[in-house]
Amino acid sequence: MVTSTKKTPTKRKCARTTYFIGGNEICKNTFLFLMGIGKDTLADIVKHYEENGARPRLRKRQSLPRPPARFINPEDINRVVDFIKNYAEDNAIMLPGPQPGHKDWHVKLLPTHVSKALVWRLYVKTAKELGERAVCKTSFKALWNRLLPHIKSCRPRTDLCWQCQSNNEQLIRSANLPDDRKSEAVKKQQDHLSLVQKERAVYNDMTAACRKIRSGSNLSFGPSLPASKKIRMHYSFDFAQQLHFPSNPLQPGPMYFLTPRKCGLFGVSCEGLQKQVNYLIDEGMSSTKGSNEVISYMHHFFGNIGVGETEVHNCSGQNKNNFMLWYLAWRVGHKLHDQIEIHFLIAGHTEFSPDCGFGLIKQAYMKTRVNTLADIAEVVENSSSVSHLNIPQLVGTAEGKVLVQTFDWQQHLTRHFRRLPKIKSYQHFSFDAKRPGVVLAKTHCDAQPVEYQLLRNGADLTPINGLPVLAPPGLNIDRQTYLYEKIRPFCADEARDITCPAPRVTTQKSPEKRMRM
Repeated sequence: MVTSTKKTPTKRKCARTTYFIGGNEICKNTFLFLMGIGKDTLADIVKHYEENGARPRLRKRQSLPRPPARFINPEDINRVVDFIKNYAEDNAIMLPGPQPGHKDWHVKLLPTHVSKALVWRLYVKTAKELGERAVCKTSFKALWNRLLPHIKSCRPRTDLCWQCQSNNEQLIRSANLPDDRKSEAVKKQQDHLSLVQKERAVYNDMTAACRKIRSGSNLSFGPSLPASKKIRMHYSFDFAQQLHFPSNPLQPGPMYFLTPRKCGLFGVSCEGLQKQVNYLIDEGMSSTKGSNEVISYMHHFFGNIGVGETEVHNCSGQNKNNFMLWYLAWRVGHKLHDQIEIHFLIAGHTEFSPDCGFGLIKQAYMKTRVNTLADIAEVVENSSSVSHLNIPQLVGTAEGKVLVQTFDWQQHLTRHFRRLPKIKSYQHFSFDAKRPGVVLAKTHCDAQPVEYQLLRNGADLTPINGLPVLAPPGLNIDRQTYLYEKIRPFCADEARDITCPAPRVTTQKSPEKRMRM
């Protein structure tokens, strides 16, 4: 109260306050600083004290803040998860065993054309029909990745096993069938995958045994005398996708519409030595990937590069034909090897050693400018890693000089050998020098072998000399003109006359004038 003898007493509007900390009087600003509050908060405290005394302040009960419009509540999450699960139940494939590229065999694979965006659009359409709230595409994908990572789409594959694809389609169609039909489809796929695993185990065991032989000896590529070392060696061979030259990592736009000069790639991998010989086949040296060329490259490898082993294990993903079997029987019959076995991986599951060497080559090729065939050979040589050595071998030069001859093995062997019936049903073949011309064939690694005599006359073998030589086909005049007019501008100046010379007419030798070695 303010008292005065002349004026009427009035109540003070601004209360006078004294501030203390630890029994010491301080100013208002210091008090606010030490308490960490502002003037408004202090005014509210003073007002509360005047009205209610020394009582704690109670906050008024407020309603919960309204969630934002894009807030995802648990009901929305449950609807998304249930929708994806139900869609996968009707359309996905439950793998009955492990698959390449999928560590967890519980994964469910949707068809290749089904993406998360496609499933989201179907989810939005269904939610609108039911009058329910739908989440946005970004949230839909995030919930899928976090809560249902085992449901994913198949990746397109160029070497997909047809048996796996057929079995998977049966699994999809059996989604709404009785349990016994589902079990039958699952068992069929499980049996197929079990067989694939057994065949893969055989391949792994053979390659591991060869590595042990290498660790105990100083082996190296030849040339070596035939059957001069009492060892067993394993080789794998296959073709790779063609390379093109000239090639530039900074690909000029017009090159996408042109076809540069082609270079075939055939690899023979020695798992025991961790080396791979890569035959570089210029476009003018070959026109196909037939059995004559495959056998000729293998014949050159055994005679000029092999280690001189007595026993050979071969593995291939392709080239299952009678001519290859006849050639192996021919080698064993002439005592170039004591025993030969050739194993074919199941189609669609043919990933093996040569693919490693091819992958290293492709990686180096994509980063290097290539103008000539010699440049590709340099790329192959420089692509080697610590654990894998790539060796280039030119079949011929771009100028037409032949370095590895191609023989007409079909003509040379056909008159003396007969075909193996149902050859496509067998995966394993073995030959022994003690029984010339006899092949033991097995449908799979655990099957009983079937014996068959390939020689028409058991004592009649084709001669080891006098092999008919096939002259290289060369480039026809149209192809030479195309390279000269379209591709030559993209070559380096010093390589233009090597890769894309001026067209010239070459005379082709007729089959009757083939040379004999």
